[in-house]
Amino acid sequence: MITTITYAYILVSTYTQFPFSADWSKVERIGVPSYHFVDVKRYRFSEPNLKNPNFYPIPTVQVTRDSYMNVLDQMDLANLITNTDQGERGPFLYLPVLAKYVQTKNPIWGEAIIAMLKNYHRTLQETVEERKWFWDFEWPAVAMALYRHYLIEEGLIQADSTWFRQIWLYYCRNLHVWDSEPTEWRGGCHRSMPEGLSKWLAARWYPDIPEANRWRDLGQDNFRDFWRNKDIAQNDTGYMMGPLIMLTCISDQILGDDRYYNDPDMKRIWDRLLVEITPDGAINPYGPNGGYNSTADFRIFTLEQIARKTGNGQYRYGAHKLFNYLSYQYKGSNGFDKPHYASLMALAWLFAQDSIDPVQPEPNSLWNNRNLALRLPHTDKSITERLLGNASPHPQRGHICCSWVISDQVWPNKLILRSGWDAGDLFALIELHPTSFPANPGGIMGINRYGASFTQIVTSKGSSEENRLLIEDIDDTASRRYHPDPLRINEDWKMGKMPDIRSEVSYFEETKEATYVRVRVENVDGLPVIYEREFIFVKNRFLVSREIVNFEEEFQARISSLWNTQNIGPQIGAHWANTFLSAPIGGNGRFSMKSPAVDLLVWFAPRSDRQLQIIDRLSVDPRTSDCPAQLRYMWQGKVEVDQKMVFTQLYYPHLPYRFRTSNNNPDAKVENRYDLQSTVGASGISVLRDDIETTILRIELAEDEIEWIVFNPQSKPVSVDNLEIIRPYAYIGNNTNK
Repeated sequence: MITTITYAYILVSTYTQFPFSADWSKVERIGVPSYHFVDVKRYRFSEPNLKNPNFYPIPTVQVTRDSYMNVLDQMDLANLITNTDQGERGPFLYLPVLAKYVQTKNPIWGEAIIAMLKNYHRTLQETVEERKWFWDFEWPAVAMALYRHYLIEEGLIQADSTWFRQIWLYYCRNLHVWDSEPTEWRGGCHRSMPEGLSKWLAARWYPDIPEANRWRDLGQDNFRDFWRNKDIAQNDTGYMMGPLIMLTCISDQILGDDRYYNDPDMKRIWDRLLVEITPDGAINPYGPNGGYNSTADFRIFTLEQIARKTGNGQYRYGAHKLFNYLSYQYKGSNGFDKPHYASLMALAWLFAQDSIDPVQPEPNSLWNNRNLALRLPHTDKSITERLLGNASPHPQRGHICCSWVISDQVWPNKLILRSGWDAGDLFALIELHPTSFPANPGGIMGINRYGASFTQIVTSKGSSEENRLLIEDIDDTASRRYHPDPLRINEDWKMGKMPDIRSEVSYFEETKEATYVRVRVENVDGLPVIYEREFIFVKNRFLVSREIVNFEEEFQARISSLWNTQNIGPQIGAHWANTFLSAPIGGNGRFSMKSPAVDLLVWFAPRSDRQLQIIDRLSVDPRTSDCPAQLRYMWQGKVEVDQKMVFTQLYYPHLPYRFRTSNNNPDAKVENRYDLQSTVGASGISVLRDDIETTILRIELAEDEIEWIVFNPQSKPVSVDNLEIIRPYAYIGNNTNK
């Protein structure tokens, strides 16, 4: 296996072996290149065969409730219950024991849970004695509430059991979710929600405690903070499940009903969790995340629970896609946290209902929206009162958690480009939201085909340009366009410096063969520019994109189309390159994940005034270690007011290819080759026109199979292959997609 830090670029000297890359010398390399040697097994397939498990190893088997129990049965749970002292992780680690108790009704499992909880209580007391408090806010309350429910149901404990009351109240009274003095936070965030809801439960269960009224009000306020807009502040695949976990697992205990699952407005979140799943069952990371496939296991139990509560089999279908993909990733792997995974699968087993048949969701592309999250100073109680209400007058209570407040304003969220739900289908995920951290509206968060991924996003809470146009103000002279609200905080936590970025989907059309989309972004990165990105997604073929930038001020600019990857080469041309991920990185950088061997051609429409650069991102940004290589097609110069520029790209997934000489003599020479196979399709792409008004590409990725791409946003008549096109976008190709 190639290690992460050595993924990069082939040395200049190696290109003498590839005469079809005769124009490689025009490519500029920035940073220290490293030599990589790819396992020759990567080149063993000549065509994709989804029925061959050696090529496509992701299972597509039927998933049932028993599938989740099988995960637990591999964990030696009989040995686990011989050690009931599991420290502060005990409540979470014993969730598989709870599942076995519910399955078997055998009191040996329930008695082990009781013993674990009493040891957990002692551990908390020791922690408080040493550190004054503890801050494990995410799982203990969920697990303890589930234990209480099932232990009461099976008659092992009573609702008024003194020992459980002592544990729960001790937990609530000593929980400091920020590991600091302020407590009882506000907002629908991943720390404030568990704290407030836990204390609300305490008030419900034990109304005689002195804190009952305050804790009930806090929990109800926290819930209203979320319920007002029914959305999550975090636009990422890391923190985003946090605000949902407790309500997903035990909202029936907290609220006394199922409104959380069945409210029509909540469907927006459930559908969001579903449509981001690739046809192979993976999750492309975006925003702050835990690596590739981040939070996929959280989505499994969530979607099983939502399917159970709503009766909608589409959510079970998504959960089973996710489970099959994780089964592929974790089979024979020792790098992941098996106890963590088993605990989440225990929840999936508790919630799964086999009477609900999985139903394939709609196979079309789509775009959705989300409420805008405002990041504001968390210490200003007047903001709490103005935006949330009922601000606590106590100096150590009522601060806005994570500085996030959800507003009423709705913006585009994600563009989902989908060929279908079948194994191996082409898929892409595009960011649309204007005020994410980092902000990447128009950026490609992921492209997938045949179970492989072709990029991986940096896990970042600050700036990180991901697979979209990078516009740089070289001399720092252009005016910045900041949000008019001076309290808004930017990516560096500076007030009044939040870029006033605005985005919209200005065109969307779905056909059987292709999806056509135009996205408009104003004030991109706070600069005086308008950025538009157009997509033609040809299903199960390729993705073509145009990026158009319109300058509203004069300044010295550097403008680059970007593609971030792990490997660049071995095929490289003056305006294109082969790219691939050897292994996506998961578990917050702790282990390499598996990936079928598939490459991606990244092709830029050629321009004489532009330079292809290969950048070693790791040399300047340590956050990029999981995806350290970058392709840039760059222009630099002075821009004028109202000047427009267009950057056109094509992304084509294909099987890996390497050139091999048949002559082993020392002076062996090979003929100069620049054919389709040797250039992984690049030599078959021709530009008939590429300007602001119109782009026409002739594409021949296989001999005598001609396809045409037309960008014609003004809908003026253009002639293409003896046809007159007056539509804004068009794909003309084979009758059947391959």
